[in-house]
Amino acid sequence: MFWRIAVCALVILSSSMWISCSQPESKIIPITEDMVIDESGSGVFMNWFDEQDINGTPKTRWDTYGMLTYWPAGLVIDLQRKYRVESVWIYDASGSHRVKGGRLRISSGEPFNWSDSLSVTLQNEDKWIKVDCPYETRFLQIQKHPTLVHKEEGYFPENYDLAVTEVVLMGYPLEEMPPAKAKTQFMPFNVPMDQYIGMNSYINTPDKVHEAVGNVREYRAWGWNGVTDLSTPISWDPIPTLGNKYHPSDGNSDTYYKKMLDMGIECMPCIHRHVDEKNQRECIPNFGGDPSDPASYKIMADYSFQFVARYGHAKVPDHLLRTTEVAPKKSGLGLIRYYENWNEGNRWWDNPAGHFTPYQFAAYCSASYDGHMGELGPGFGVKAADPNIKFSFGGLAELSLSYIQAMKLWSDYYRDGSFPADVINVHHYCNTMGKQHSKEDAYGVSPEADRMKEKLEKLVHWRNENLPHVELWLTEFGWDTDETTYQSAAFGHKLYPDKITMNEIQGQWLVRAFLIGSAAGFERLQMFLANDLRNYTHGVYGSSGFITIDNEFKPSWYYVKTLKTALTGMLFHDEYTSGNDKVWVYRYRHPETGQGAYVLWCPTSDGTTVNKYKLELSNNADSATQVSLIDKLEYGSKKELSINNQTVTVDVSERPVIILVDKI
Repeated sequence: MFWRIAVCALVILSSSMWISCSQPESKIIPITEDMVIDESGSGVFMNWFDEQDINGTPKTRWDTYGMLTYWPAGLVIDLQRKYRVESVWIYDASGSHRVKGGRLRISSGEPFNWSDSLSVTLQNEDKWIKVDCPYETRFLQIQKHPTLVHKEEGYFPENYDLAVTEVVLMGYPLEEMPPAKAKTQFMPFNVPMDQYIGMNSYINTPDKVHEAVGNVREYRAWGWNGVTDLSTPISWDPIPTLGNKYHPSDGNSDTYYKKMLDMGIECMPCIHRHVDEKNQRECIPNFGGDPSDPASYKIMADYSFQFVARYGHAKVPDHLLRTTEVAPKKSGLGLIRYYENWNEGNRWWDNPAGHFTPYQFAAYCSASYDGHMGELGPGFGVKAADPNIKFSFGGLAELSLSYIQAMKLWSDYYRDGSFPADVINVHHYCNTMGKQHSKEDAYGVSPEADRMKEKLEKLVHWRNENLPHVELWLTEFGWDTDETTYQSAAFGHKLYPDKITMNEIQGQWLVRAFLIGSAAGFERLQMFLANDLRNYTHGVYGSSGFITIDNEFKPSWYYVKTLKTALTGMLFHDEYTSGNDKVWVYRYRHPETGQGAYVLWCPTSDGTTVNKYKLELSNNADSATQVSLIDKLEYGSKKELSINNQTVTVDVSERPVIILVDKI
């Protein structure tokens, strides 16, 4: 015993290095974004870790939406190795409008198994609070609990947020950093531009509109033919006239999906709204069960199986097909390759009962994906019907990486790391508030002013590192042509000398957004929406279509069709150095023929032009054709360009122009 104590007291490693058993000094533990998962998927959580000075007065705050189902709002902190955390310092700032009171709960342990919780009641005294918590742990959970609720007649109640402006962890590591785990290398999906460009649509969208795109996201209300139990057979008869202004429908689904396939359109049905839409609208379909339990979603998992059994590519035994059809029942029709199970489940507006937390949504997707790894039994989940179907989780209402990270955390613990989706699906609308349903004054901005590429690249980088087998789709974006909505460019936009119209702005910005999405690394983009909405009372998003309510084609349709046609078969190649800050140039290349395209535009919204711009082509280009986007011309206007010293002269404006070359 004496020998062990002596060795512990001082071990001589060499003439110049030794280790003492005295307690290490407690220091600030650096927190980086990759160490934190936001369990609510709401707000900028790094605002709690950006002013790490306990002698200062931090200002930034992690905001959480007031909707009751976003709460309690927690952060999971992975210190990446075991630490002794001796204290947590919290800056309890003064209160403000709907930011007051609350409790902070701090726990150790591991995700979904927290213990040793400490609670701090906030007094809004503008001072640091030290919480002693001698934890020895790799993981911490810090959770916000509200104590005040705002209630206003005619609106759902909302929680007050907490006025915490910084959190500082003090401690020291108890072990070395573990070696980095080997990661699967991301392999590009290589979706050609004509298949990458898409739109949202309905079963009754006019055929002609589809010529501008290569894929569609088809809105399909679950209630059209869904059932509310596991015994009633499903009817696949033609959809009746529903008298619903949002979903005017008369159609045979078998015929529709066959038509899409014959037209070369990749069609992804988006099953959305509660099956009992009349009474439940868009409430989450847990039917009274625990919303965190995959078994609560058996009715949707059953419908997902039945839908893919019919329209997917695998034949399914008759005894598993619960339909009103007489034998032989149809299955494996081979008409769809993708399936989406909801729409905007992370909503922060309207009824809280329509909001999934990330963990609840992961459970819901797990049921729809493969019957929660088969635990729900035979006949549940799309993979049980067709193992090769691509499953997209319902499009999120914003570019919420933290929401996706929380879904993955749930999957790591409850699915042994298997993520229940083949497609990460997000929405984004470029406006001055950075989100839809802002409830505040806003107006549309260009994709460049919105920093759209930077925002999309953040998701791409995370996907490539963490879920390299999963596709990334942006399934809603766009701009209204109605000047009265906040998703048009009417407010704050400088009118050019030629009095540019909202229709022209929509056309320019849609094309530029499609280009930017391809450069960022997304596999598909789908603009919202194929058509303007008749009798639509909400205003915003009602005029974002390619066509008007009278089926008149807007410039945007002609511009996007021209882009799709010109870049058919090509992949994004690179962002080409233009030598002029006012000109952006993207290059595209056909992987088999070597033919290519340069797409040029001014990334502004004030009428900027660069006339007689000299574009330097690759050394092996022998011919160049300019394709201009022109309203009422389905394929644009073409003219041959003279190549002088591998350079062509182009007039560049905010409406992109395409230069096709025989080699790139």
